[in-house]
Amino acid sequence: MPAAAVNSPRWTFAVKANGDLVEELGWPELAETVARIRDSLPERDRTHAGILAANYGEAGAINLYGPKYGLPSAISGINSFWARGYGDPPPETLIVLGFSERFRDRNFASCELAGHTPNPYNIQNEETRDHPDIYVCRGLRQSWPEFWKDFQYYG
Repeated sequence: MPAAAVNSPRWTFAVKANGDLVEELGWPELAETVARIRDSLPERDRTHAGILAANYGEAGAINLYGPKYGLPSAISGINSFWARGYGDPPPETLIVLGFSERFRDRNFASCELAGHTPNPYNIQNEETRDHPDIYVCRGLRQSWPEFWKDFQYYG
């Protein structure tokens, strides 16, 4: 339960003491947005789709709020998420959250902008400031096992 309403004086005080609080906003809305993007894909892409998340906040949000929308578990190389793998069979189409243009260009044959990370409170956080765009990417440039062996990272 939140200790204070977003943007209230108590909230403002709490955020000054702990800036990470703003990183907890928008997670249910992120899962809903990803579900809308998934639902907009052609049938073949939808049945072979995965969600690739750059950070544990995004991955955790998908795993916590995504089941309500029938979303698959997030795939991520961050921290212990990497140990969960990429699924069997591996996805062919990916909804990509939080990765740079350089990463997308290096690893996929094509990516198209599909949406933006929502934040209903209009409060800037890492997702809305640093990587607000959500992409649909296809054509992993290497096999999943080759991609995965160098994909683990810590943050």
